[in-house]
Amino acid sequence: DFELKSLSGQLFRLRDALRAGPIVLAIYKASCPTCQLTFPYLQTIHSSLSAELRNRIWGISQDDPAETAEFVNHLGIDFPILLDEYPYSVSTEYGLEFVPTIFIVGSDGRIQLSDYGFSKTTLFRIAAIATGDGEPVGLFAPDDGLPERRPG
Repeated sequence: DFELKSLSGQLFRLRDALRAGPIVLAIYKASCPTCQLTFPYLQTIHSSLSAELRNRIWGISQDDPAETAEFVNHLGIDFPILLDEYPYSVSTEYGLEFVPTIFIVGSDGRIQLSDYGFSKTTLFRIAAIATGDGEPVGLFAPDDGLPERRPG
């Protein structure tokens, strides 16, 4: 369990959010090219969610507020972005070694999935959990030229 503040100063507590269902945690650094590749797809998934399922995806930034805001604005991210500033207490607790690292935390507080880098399989799984019925239409185009995986 943890609590972090968003860019707007709102407090997010994992324990409280899990009462409504699983949460996707995507920990990143703005300067990471693989994070820049992954986050627009997380935004696509988020945008496909109904209002009652919004806020099931949380980005967790390892950057200062200014760099975080620039990343969010540049990529058009509108799901919650939380600040895990130095010394990165949440990242440390989750044993982070690479960014992006994505966790799906179940309602029971247990980690259901842990993956790092860009992964189409992981993004499809997030879409299935977040929407409850599979991938959103248009997540990946056929022959999009993207690799199945890209390390962070």
